[in-house]
Amino acid sequence: MNTLSNTSTERRNPMPKPFTTIVPPSFKAASETYQYAPAVRIGDQILISGIIGADAEGQLPPDFRTQAENVFTTLEAILKEAGATLDDVASLHSYHVGDLHSQLRELVDIKAKRIRPPHPAWTGVGVTQLGVPGALLEISAVAVARDQDVDT
Repeated sequence: MNTLSNTSTERRNPMPKPFTTIVPPSFKAASETYQYAPAVRIGDQILISGIIGADAEGQLPPDFRTQAENVFTTLEAILKEAGATLDDVASLHSYHVGDLHSQLRELVDIKAKRIRPPHPAWTGVGVTQLGVPGALLEISAVAVARDQDVDT
């Protein structure tokens, strides 16, 4: 068997993936450029890629609080596209550049205004840098959809 032609055939006729990508229209260009999906849905689970605090115009504010607010606004938009809300978030992972303890206190305040109890699982980690210069926060999440029949 010629493995080169077999590889070529596999690329032309790939097996269906066991997940559905979720790409809100405003993420389409970035999704194609960086070859990622802002989120994927596997059954009733929605796995959200890391989100930084850029605003709607793609600008990154210099302060942590505004970046964090932007992250939650973006997270809401992705969840909406998937047929879910912030109330469906089961787990958060936050990655922080800078003063971890003050950022965690500020993030707790912001989360309290955006996510109602019961609270999701949360891990906050301090890092030396993120993939985008100037980013002070990146959050990834897992949500559990209430309706598996939502078209994505």
